[in-house]
Amino acid sequence: MNISILKHGLQAIAGAVLLGQMSMVLADNQAGGFTTGVASGVDFYQISCFDDGNGAPSYVEAQVKDITANSSKVNILLYKGTSCTTNKCAQFSLDTTDGDTGYSPLVRVTQGAGTYNLFVQHTATGTDTYDVIAHCKTSSGVHTGTSFGSRQQQ
Repeated sequence: MNISILKHGLQAIAGAVLLGQMSMVLADNQAGGFTTGVASGVDFYQISCFDDGNGAPSYVEAQVKDITANSSKVNILLYKGTSCTTNKCAQFSLDTTDGDTGYSPLVRVTQGAGTYNLFVQHTATGTDTYDVIAHCKTSSGVHTGTSFGSRQQQ
């Protein structure tokens, strides 16, 4: 009887660990900061969208949270492609309230699979920290393969 209780306990723990791992896979965050104090600082990331078994990517959605409470605001510019006739190639989003738990408005660029460019900027001198959330999704809104790559940090 004690073995049965132990077995069920281990199964519950294993299930909790698997659920925890699943939520970490779906969280596509990139934290960063501007430490030089220069107003013109720009951090540059590339987001790769790929089919991870959930379907072909259709778009990326992203938003940013300005963590540091100061006069500078943090914004993002997400873009892919140069010949965009139907869908917008680039979208801009600004977090207007520093230091709260909210993120900037959600933006979406619909250019399929491949590499999207994400620029994070701040609007004034000083140091800033931020958190970006970005997700590649299928045309039906299912989360699919998403990875961040850092290209420039200022």
